[in-house]
Amino acid sequence: MLFYSGCSNKTEIVLSNLLKIELAGDLAERNFEASGMAWYKENLIILPQFPHKWDDKFDGAIYLIPKVRIEKFINGEDVNPILGEKIQFVAMGLDEIGKRKGSGYEAITFVDDTVFVSIESLSDDEPASYVVRGVIDLEKKRIVLDSNSKFKVKSQTNIHNMGEETILEFKKNIYTIHEANGVNVNKLPYATKIDFNLCSADKFPFPNIEYRITDATHVDSNGIFYAINYFYPGEFKKLKPNLNEMEREKAIEQILEFQIMNNKIERTFRKAIDISNPKSKNGRNWEGIVKFNNGFLLITDMFPETILGYYKEK
Repeated sequence: MLFYSGCSNKTEIVLSNLLKIELAGDLAERNFEASGMAWYKENLIILPQFPHKWDDKFDGAIYLIPKVRIEKFINGEDVNPILGEKIQFVAMGLDEIGKRKGSGYEAITFVDDTVFVSIESLSDDEPASYVVRGVIDLEKKRIVLDSNSKFKVKSQTNIHNMGEETILEFKKNIYTIHEANGVNVNKLPYATKIDFNLCSADKFPFPNIEYRITDATHVDSNGIFYAINYFYPGEFKKLKPNLNEMEREKAIEQILEFQIMNNKIERTFRKAIDISNPKSKNGRNWEGIVKFNNGFLLITDMFPETILGYYKEK
């Protein structure tokens, strides 16, 4: 399958089955540094790592794109670059972890009008992440986080700049997934299962997965979800994956299927979906993923640039 547009050069082929969706405004900036995505009703929510950089009011902004607007771009009805709508971000009492250099917001998910975010906090003494809940008011175009709800999740690996990169909801429990789960850096990885009110937590077994887990889709009624799995060659010494000398020189970009069942998370037998770019040694750092029609929407951070892509399964 090839994606192309006969009426505009705005639509380009990235791979044979990965369409680049053109963005405008703040979303098109390379330093937007997207770090997560989620659906809220019929709207795509895009989370930057540092919301405070994108608006002077309150504590910054995150962005919304109506699903119908994305569909119009994909079907060729409107291939003009998409300008996202700002959602004001109120995060009083969270400056120390949300605005600290090198830290920031890593993941987001919604349960009705309740929002949960994962915030990575870099510290030389004790690297950790924090889960915080809040509410979204779409009429006011505002998200308000409750700093009193913050729940600390200690790092499993103490690897610099690697925390709870993924957040999920399943049966009214919140799950966070650590970024590094390879056998040579995290022999017994686990997801952290937290109650809806962020009061208590349990360790939930998670499989050894090489490279990084950077974001995941929502979980369906059968416990199935998909996650981005990315290897950047420059992180070989940090992550110590089991790769030979030739393999470690090339980026790996793929989507993996998981299932929550029997009090653990397991990888299913489904083959990895390879979205690697054969023309790029370092690949693309996909940081957000959601299910979309018969495929996925994915977004990168600043490497190599901000890309919103649509992968349609064959």
